[in-house]
Amino acid sequence: MMISCDRRKFAKTLLAIACMPACISIAKAQVLKAPLNQGFAASSSIRMNVDEMLGPRLPRAAGESIFGPGYPELWISEIQFKPVRMLRVAVTDPRTKKTEKELVWYMVYRLIRRDYLDLAGDESARENLQRRLDDVDVDPRNKLDPIRSQTLVMPRFILRTKDEGEEQTYEDEVNHQIEKIVRQREFRRAAKDLVPYNSVHAMRELPKMVSVEDPSPLQHARYGVAIWRHVDPTTDFFEVDMYGMSNAYRITESADGKLEVADKAVRQQFRRPGDDIDESEREIRLVGNPEWLYLTRESTIEVPNAISVLSNRRDAPQAE
Repeated sequence: MMISCDRRKFAKTLLAIACMPACISIAKAQVLKAPLNQGFAASSSIRMNVDEMLGPRLPRAAGESIFGPGYPELWISEIQFKPVRMLRVAVTDPRTKKTEKELVWYMVYRLIRRDYLDLAGDESARENLQRRLDDVDVDPRNKLDPIRSQTLVMPRFILRTKDEGEEQTYEDEVNHQIEKIVRQREFRRAAKDLVPYNSVHAMRELPKMVSVEDPSPLQHARYGVAIWRHVDPTTDFFEVDMYGMSNAYRITESADGKLEVADKAVRQQFRRPGDDIDESEREIRLVGNPEWLYLTRESTIEVPNAISVLSNRRDAPQAE
């Protein structure tokens, strides 16, 4: 059953809101030849189920969440990272030109885009999954117009304190002066010419998809650094949410009829059993393993009949 042209445009608009396209930037190669785990303490375990892979191609009953964008637009990356570290650096205020010493927090990471068909297991299981993804019987009735621009990698790192009292949130910052010092500290021995991306420079086209059987996965890895300034020195417990490792999202209708969008992201918990006197990165500890979670955005979508259209429900009303 096909839907009208107006309804197709309506569905396309909704998905465009959830997955904002942007211009494509050409990335330069970042090669660091080293063992996969050297210096990187944790690696996200990639998790993706068939419902997420099929996305909006599967009809959803009332009350069920909708996953997107689904195969074949879906992509996911493995992220490997070092524990959060501290560095006391001289930072110049660009407005006053005054330079002062301050303690910054940062985390070095690298991304490797993976083929999620590998998650199915052996060759037979991968073939079965591919047949299901290609099954025309699960094609959506809502035929969407083709995507006209490539999806970009848009990483974002949010540090959130978890101590008693009011939580404090810090977004990673772009500061070339601090980045240069971090680069010299972290990479001078392994790759002196490597320039890790900040969250702005990392907004680039998708890297090559790397199979788990690739003998040299680091040839396709992207390196980056997240920097936080003025973090509360009394912090004992905190977490880091890592966005932009996948373009998977979930749309859910709330009790008041509004649509909430959640992005698939990675969360890592930390603890720092110290105090605000003589802060040291040696006090920072990983707590558990990184988790893949759906984290709700602050904004919501308010479009009439949107959930019915995106759910492929047969009783979906026509969009006006």
